[in-house]
Order: sequence, then C-alpha cells, then structure tokens
Amino acid sequence: MDTTELHVMKYKEAMATDEADEWQKSVEEEHDRMVKNCVFETRPIEEVPAGAKILTSTWSMKKKPNGTKRARLVARGYEQEDGQHYKSDETAAPVVNDMTIRIVLIIMIMARFSAELLDVRGAFLLGEFGKEEHLYMEVPEGFEKFYPFGTVLLLLKTIYGLKQAAYAFWRQLVEAFWAMKYMRSAGDPCLYYKWVEGSLVLWMSWVDDCFVCGKDKAVKDAKAKMMEEFDCDDLGPLQEYVGCKIDYNREEGWLRFTQPVLVQSFVDEFGITDVKAPKTPAPAGQVLRKAEEKDCMKGESQTNYRKGVGKLLHLMKWSRPEIMNSVRDLSRFMTTGASLAHKKAMETAMRYVVGTPERGLLLKPYGVWKGNADFPFVITGRSDSDHAKCPDTRKSVTGYTAFLCGAPFKFRSVMQNVVALSVTEAEEIAMTECVQDMLFGMHLLESIGLKVQKPMVLEVDNSGSKDIVNSWSTSGRTRHMAVKHNFLRELKEEGLLYIYWIPDEENSSDIFTKNLAGPKFEKCAQVLVGVDKYMTSQGESVRG
Repeated sequence: MDTTELHVMKYKEAMATDEADEWQKSVEEEHDRMVKNCVFETRPIEEVPAGAKILTSTWSMKKKPNGTKRARLVARGYEQEDGQHYKSDETAAPVVNDMTIRIVLIIMIMARFSAELLDVRGAFLLGEFGKEEHLYMEVPEGFEKFYPFGTVLLLLKTIYGLKQAAYAFWRQLVEAFWAMKYMRSAGDPCLYYKWVEGSLVLWMSWVDDCFVCGKDKAVKDAKAKMMEEFDCDDLGPLQEYVGCKIDYNREEGWLRFTQPVLVQSFVDEFGITDVKAPKTPAPAGQVLRKAEEKDCMKGESQTNYRKGVGKLLHLMKWSRPEIMNSVRDLSRFMTTGASLAHKKAMETAMRYVVGTPERGLLLKPYGVWKGNADFPFVITGRSDSDHAKCPDTRKSVTGYTAFLCGAPFKFRSVMQNVVALSVTEAEEIAMTECVQDMLFGMHLLESIGLKVQKPMVLEVDNSGSKDIVNSWSTSGRTRHMAVKHNFLRELKEEGLLYIYWIPDEENSSDIFTKNLAGPKFEKCAQVLVGVDKYMTSQGESVRG
C-alpha cells in the first residue's frame, strides 16, 4: 500500500517518495494561491527591524481519498509572541452553536425550505492583521527558487497555523455578509439573516463551512452572491453536516441525523459486533462507581477507554441523544481511571449503537410555517433530576429537553455542580438549566424577527418544585435557594414562563437521568429518534 495514504507528511518526506514531482507541483500550486491572494511581500533581510522575530514554517502534505495531492503551508504559530504578533483574545473563530443549528433546521423543515452548503477555499489566507501586528517569515521549503537568497516574507494576510488565522477570517466573513445586506443575529454571532421579498434567508457559519437555507430561488441567489465575495467549493444540497449524514424529507417535513462512519469505527477499531445487541445502552438502574486504584486500567487500555468514550460523547451530542445518560456516566472515569467493569459498560453502549445503526436524532416539528413574521413559534421544555445519584459524591443528575414546535433543539444529561439537599432542590436546579436554554431559543428566534408564543411552558414531574415557583414563600428547607427561585418566579410574573406538572410516566427527560428498562426507554427514546424498525413497541410517544 502507498504509505502516502496513511499519514500527513512533511516536505522532505514527500520529496523522498516516487511521487516527488507531483508533490512539487502541489507546492507550486500553494505558492500560486498565496500570490493570487496577496498573502505576502518580499523584503531584504537587512530591512527587517532589529529585534523582530522571523517565523518559520512547515508543510502538511497528504493525499486525499480521490488520489489528489494537497500541500498546505503552515506557519509555526507557537513561535508567535502574545501582544506583539497576536492578541490572546482573538485566537479562535466563533462557530455556530449546536442549538442554533437545530433551531434553524426546524425552521427550515416547517417552511419546507431548501438548504445548500459552501466551503470557502483558502479561508485562512483571507484574514487581515491588526494594525500593530507585523509578522515576518523565512522563505519556506520549496519556495526557494522563487526568491533570491537573503529574502524574507512580510505577511500581509494570515496563513494556516497562525494564532489569529481563524478569527481573522471570521471578521472577513462578517464583513462579506454586511456587504450582502445581511444582519447578524444578536443571539448567535454565526447566524446571519435577511428578509427577501417577505421570505427569510438564513446563513450559518462554522469557520469556512457555510450553510444557507430559504426558498429555492433565494438560496440560489444567495449562493451566487457569496461566490462573488469568496472563491468557494459548491458542496450542493444538504446531505452531510457537522460530521453527520442528513436525511431530509422536504415533503413530509422531517430530518434525521445519523453518523454511519462513526458507528462503523466501533466495529473496526474496537471489535464490536451486533451479536446479541442489547435493547438499551445500559442495564436498567446501573450506576457506575469509582474503581479502586488496584483495579484501574493502565497505559494503552486506559487510552483506548478514553478514545471510545470520546467517540460516544460526539455521537450522543449530534445523532444519538438517547445514549446520553449512560455515556455521561462513562465519561466520569476518563481521567480518574477506569476499570474492566467500566470498559464492559462502554462496550455495552457500543453494541447497542452498532445494533441500531440507522437510528438517529429525528427533527419532526408539528405545523407548517408559511413564512409570515407573526407566526407564533412554540418553545416548551421538560426537565427531570435524579437526587443524590452519584454513589461517591452524592450529587444529583440533571436531565432536560427543550423543544421548538415539538422537535428537540437541546437535550442534556449532566451531574449537578452542588450537592442538592432535597429532591425538590435537585428538581429546581434542573428546571433552571432547562429554562436558560429555552430562553436562548426565544432570544435567537426574536433576534431574526420571528415571534415566540408566551408564556413558554416547562413541564416537570415534581409538584413541590412547581408550587415553589408559583408562590413567593421563603420558609422551609428551600429558603437557601432564593436566587434560583426568584429567577423562575420573575420569568413567570413577566409572562414568559409557565410551570406545568405532568406524571412521571409522561416525562421523557427521565431518559437523561437514569438507565431505564426496555419499555420505558423506548417510550422516552421515541421523542428523540422517532418510531423506527428497532422498536419492540410501536406505541404513542410522549412528544414535546
């Protein structure tokens, strides 16, 4: 097998292969790209100010799956000095929030919009430096034939590897949207919007990956204008996004996230098969405990555990939220030391996933949006907690889901930061966190000119916590919780929030606080992944 397919190479390594001529051509293409974008100017080395640091560079050279070769020049950013070459608070580009992504997709589904993707070519070669940032760089390997000896390069634009490259490109992107008459959402700096002939057009940015949705003609026009601003790869209709495969049924009004490549990695890298795959990601009632030092795995075994749980964490965030509680439990032992019992629990979760490969997060909102700005979008929430769940710390678990028109845009399972002194206190903590994300959804929608129905409804299965929010009593065992009480009470008095009690069996967020038995697990999972061929029961779910 050609070893160039197996790893990223440096310049000398690539030039030592039988394909050196092709790699050199790729290097020259990178040089031409930089010249075209006016990335640098030449300077005699004697003109460099005394004491100025001259950066060095390296190469990232790899063969793509289609056989083409890509040579990318990368500055050694670790040689930069804070305050002289960059500002420490301008080193990362914001990326669109995961809640924003789901909210935009839900709007898209309800409006039956089309969606397409663009990728900005050479994005990091487009950023500009701040006024006080002057960077010099040695002539890179492979560029020597273009410049005489004793020459250095004064960088005029950012390049890959520089501390501020991503942030500098994001500023250029914002300016481009401003030039195209788009407004930036006050709720998310990576969401841009414009009303065109009474219809909404939305863009989202993830560094150099850009998503646009709207009516067919509006999307076509928006793409054309973006491609006038930047040299872009047109990736076509939405089929893959944030590392997920996207199945969008525009006519029926639903969208599903799956991650088949990640699921296959459990088979290829961990030897997991779907033989006797469990119906749930963990046995009902299972709670993992801290291992004694003598039982902890060491070396490669612990590294593989971290790697496996890391993959599960990514999977639960984007396409398999129903495994969130079991994976949360597994993640507690990534640094403190996992035992063989923890490894077995990880493999159980993997077998469940491998046995249900086509299952994935389903966004299927109720209602159709015809594009009118006065349409009342409905945000609801459902929160739950499991008091004193952790056997080691006695901390409780928060679980909740926030919905937009019945489709989940936020789901969470997390250990609480403090030890709750009662079930009611644990429920109040969970309620507060859920409401915070409901408010985010409300502010985001309103920031792009849409309307949210008030009050928003939060459903809980603890009548005590509901009653506390509905009154102003400060006595009893919950008087120390005044801040959280008052936050929820004030939202209620402002007409933004209403707390509604539901029976435990109707609270689908139970799936985020404990490992459930098969029937209850499936009933709750249907809210997140819909009814699929893996369900043993095809009954009604408790939708948001």
